[in-house]
Amino acid sequence: MINKEIYEFPIVYTNPIPKIALGWGSYQTIGDECKAAGMKKALIVTSGLKGTGIIDEIKGVINHAGVAVEVYDKVTTNPKDWQVMEAYKAFKEGGCDGVVAVGGGSSIDTGKGVRVVAANGGKDVTNFTVFIDPPWINTLKTMKPCTIPQISVATTSGTGAEVSSFGALSNTKTKTKILISAPNIHSTIAIIDPLLARTQSKEMAAWSGFDAMAHGIEAFVTKVQGPYAYGMLLHCVELVYKNLREFTYNRMDHDACERMCWASTMGGIAIGFGAGAGIVHGLGHQISALTDCHHGRINAILMLAGEQYNQPAIIGKLAALTRAMGIDTTGMTELEASDLWFDEIERLLIDLEITPGQLTKQFGVQEKDLDKIVKVYGNDFCSEGNPRAYNYDECISLLKSQL
Repeated sequence: MINKEIYEFPIVYTNPIPKIALGWGSYQTIGDECKAAGMKKALIVTSGLKGTGIIDEIKGVINHAGVAVEVYDKVTTNPKDWQVMEAYKAFKEGGCDGVVAVGGGSSIDTGKGVRVVAANGGKDVTNFTVFIDPPWINTLKTMKPCTIPQISVATTSGTGAEVSSFGALSNTKTKTKILISAPNIHSTIAIIDPLLARTQSKEMAAWSGFDAMAHGIEAFVTKVQGPYAYGMLLHCVELVYKNLREFTYNRMDHDACERMCWASTMGGIAIGFGAGAGIVHGLGHQISALTDCHHGRINAILMLAGEQYNQPAIIGKLAALTRAMGIDTTGMTELEASDLWFDEIERLLIDLEITPGQLTKQFGVQEKDLDKIVKVYGNDFCSEGNPRAYNYDECISLLKSQL
């Protein structure tokens, strides 16, 4: 007789990752990598990184290799759909044949968007939104793959976008954060140079660095996390916990800087190895789309509340994360060890000068905004992987407690 009980047995898929060059001075290889990718004229996509001198330096490296350069430098945090389309126009009118994205996740994901649009006839980038529900799956099947090469040069240590197969953008018409994807959207090569990462401000180091922590935590506790990602995520969390304070307050701490670069890349790879994220990212996506707050900062602000909501479903995993951070849990039950995790994360947030909650005071989020935030989250991939099943009323209550 057939057993009619229903169980969830997720199939774990992995996304491709690019070739990775991580090390001091690796940015000096960008020109050679442009030539190896067949570029004759590269579009640099960036926020401008004003005051750092990074863009002028990279332009010089690329030009020295005999590759011409065009620059689009208007990317902002939570990159906008219209910025992608502006950058695409610059790419097309400039006769470019490759993208060099320089910056954090915003610049790198804008570069991905340019390539998706270029590969698919110049259609608006919002046509390639990834949701749980159809028809996006059918759209993805009919999309042409990205053939334009992209060199992603990370200047922050947290996003992991340089090694991911998705791009996060803001749809300014619907005021929602969207994910885009396409065949071969991942970077051709990811260059992660601690020399560039240490140019971050104190605030950016803290916010971006906690984004890596959020990737490690959420991807570890998700219900679709597979064995490929397990050890990498634990090590990601360990590296961030043991180095983010030092790096935030002294970006010239070479060991802490390099370790944060490794942690950032590990988090990005592991999410692509089938783990995904959860409620912290899912709700945070929509709050950042609404208020334009920094992605890593909102992840940090929601982390304690999100995992307190999840705790009954992930006691053993939170205990494992506590041990991964090097905290002695000898003689404790799994529940006691999981409780200790919250104490340690709260202390880390205090040290980073990040205040949990207070969404109204910090970003202007109002109770009237919560309905849209929660409903869009319900159709975000992050809700599918979260260890507690999506429940509208529970999510509303969670956010109300954080206003």
